[in-house]
Amino acid sequence: MAYDYIIVGTGPGGAPVARELARAGKSVLLVERGARHERGLGFPFGPRIMHGMGLFCRSKEGVYVARGITLGGSSLIYNSNVFSPPDRLYKRMGLDFRQEIAELREEIGVNVLPERFFTHAHGGNRVREAAYKMGLHFEPQDKFIDPEKCVPGCDWCMLGCARGAKWNTRVFVDQAVQSGARLLVSSPVDKVLIEKDRAVGVRLQNGKTIRGGRVIVSAGGVGTPAILKRSGITGVGGKFYMDPMNIIVGYADSIEGGAWREMSFTHAIESFAATEGFIIGNTSAEAGAMTALMRANILRHNLPRLPVMRRGIGLFVKLADDHMGSISADEAISKPFTENDKRRMKRATDLACEILVKAGVRESEIAVAPSIGGHPGGTVAMGEAVDTGFSTKTENLYVCDGSVIPESPGVPPSLTIMGLSKLFGKMLTGRVTPGERAPAS
Repeated sequence: MAYDYIIVGTGPGGAPVARELARAGKSVLLVERGARHERGLGFPFGPRIMHGMGLFCRSKEGVYVARGITLGGSSLIYNSNVFSPPDRLYKRMGLDFRQEIAELREEIGVNVLPERFFTHAHGGNRVREAAYKMGLHFEPQDKFIDPEKCVPGCDWCMLGCARGAKWNTRVFVDQAVQSGARLLVSSPVDKVLIEKDRAVGVRLQNGKTIRGGRVIVSAGGVGTPAILKRSGITGVGGKFYMDPMNIIVGYADSIEGGAWREMSFTHAIESFAATEGFIIGNTSAEAGAMTALMRANILRHNLPRLPVMRRGIGLFVKLADDHMGSISADEAISKPFTENDKRRMKRATDLACEILVKAGVRESEIAVAPSIGGHPGGTVAMGEAVDTGFSTKTENLYVCDGSVIPESPGVPPSLTIMGLSKLFGKMLTGRVTPGERAPAS
C-alpha cells in the first residue's frame, strides 16, 4: 500500500506533523523503531525505553547521549521542562514559529508545580537560599506536568511516567491514528528508498519495503543522519551538539539537609544562558545515586556513602556546546569538546560547587559526573542540509526533528521541536508558506 506520507519517528519531530496531516485527510503511516511500552515505566524498569538501557549509549570519547527508543521517543524520558526558543534561533533558522509555540503552550497546558511539592524540599531550599546570598536566583520551571496526577517526592521522569502525569507526544500519535493514520511500532527503518533522485518509500531492517509519496524522517539528532547516510544522502551527520551536562553530587551534614524524595530540575539559574551558554539546576539525592551507576568516578566516591545516601544533594550544569562531533551510518557517535566548551563548563561547575559548599556541603565530599547529554542536534542543519521548507535536495524527502536546529538553544528543546513540526504540518497542508514565516529583520 502506498501512503501520501511516511513519517519515521513519533517523538517531538514526527508526532505533531503526523497529526496535522491526518486531520487534513492525508494517508499517513507512522513508523516507530521502539515498542509501545505501557507497563513498567518509572523505577526500576524504565531504563528499557532508553537506547542502551541508559547506560550503554556512549560516544567513542565516553560521553553519554540519552535517547528514548519507544513510542513517543525522547518525550518519554525528559523532565518535562518547557522553554520557548531564544530569539536568536528564529533568525538563525530563517523561520518565525512563535505562533505555533504559543498554540502548543495553550493546548498542552503549562504548570509551575505548586508549593506543596516543596514543603519538605529541605535540600533544594537550602541550595536556593545559598545561591540567593551569592546574588544568584533559581527560577521555578514551567512544566508539561499535571500536578493533580504527579506525586510529590517522585523523581523518575527520566524513566517514563507510570501515572500519566507527564505529557508526551503519544497524545498526538493517538490523535493522528484516530484521524486515520496507521502506526507501526517495533519497526526500525534501515534506509529511505530513492529512485531517480526522488524518495519513494522506506525499507525496514527486516527487509520489508513500504511505498509512499513523501517521506519525512524524524528519528532525532542521531537516528536521522544515520538513516540518511545509509540512504546515500551526503552532507549530513556533522556539526553535532548535545548539551552536555555535569552532575555535581555532595552530601549535607544531616538527613534533614539532603534532597531525598525531591524532584530534579524544578528550579534553575537561567541568568548565564545568554552570556555564557549554561544553566544550573537542582537534582535530588536519587538522581545522584543513579548518576553513580553511570560514572565510575562517582561510583567509587559514593559507595562508602551509601548508608547516608538520603543526605545526598546536588546540582547540574547544562552547556550549549559548540558544534563539534559527528554521527556515522551505524549511529556511532563522536563528541569531542572544544577549548571554549571546556572553559565554560569549568566555570559553571566551579560555580555549582561553590553554591553547594555555601549550602553546607563539605568540599571534600563533592564529586562531579562529567559529560552526560540528551539533546542531540545540528546534524541535518536548516540552511545547510535542509531549507526552510524542511526539504532536502532529494525530491519528496524531508527532515523535521532536533537535527535541523543549527545551533544549540542551550535549554531543553522539546517545545522548539514541536513548534517546528506543527509549522511544517501547516506548510504541507497549504495553510502557510516558508516565506510568510520569515522572521522580521
